[in-house]
Amino acid sequence: MTENLEELVLGERITVHTMPGRGNQVISRLQDGRIILFDQNSQYFELLAPGQVVECHVVNVQENYVIVSPISKPESIQISSIPELEVDTVVEELEKLIKGVSKNAKVIPRALLRVIRLEHLIIKILRGEV
Repeated sequence: MTENLEELVLGERITVHTMPGRGNQVISRLQDGRIILFDQNSQYFELLAPGQVVECHVVNVQENYVIVSPISKPESIQISSIPELEVDTVVEELEKLIKGVSKNAKVIPRALLRVIRLEHLIIKILRGEV
């Protein structure tokens, strides 16, 4: 999938993952942070929902967003394995460690805690809980 503004061209075929946007809107994002909007005139527009993968043609490229037109029926993302959320004891131990060490020594436990929280968020998004 092409992700750079200079490389993305009209008519290019890309595969995107859908996610919830503001309101009831379904969107996607490029790796560079730009939002992907879907052409409402596409025959597949009404089938779009968060948590899908869809093949699209690029129809408009702007600095802050890209408009694509779905060219195939969207498919649900197949998640082969979602790790369990049983890390409560690890989180508790990291929180205790953060309270018990000096300012500089808190950096690594805080970073690990952030990674765990981000992983939880990603898992919830994949499960459709967010």
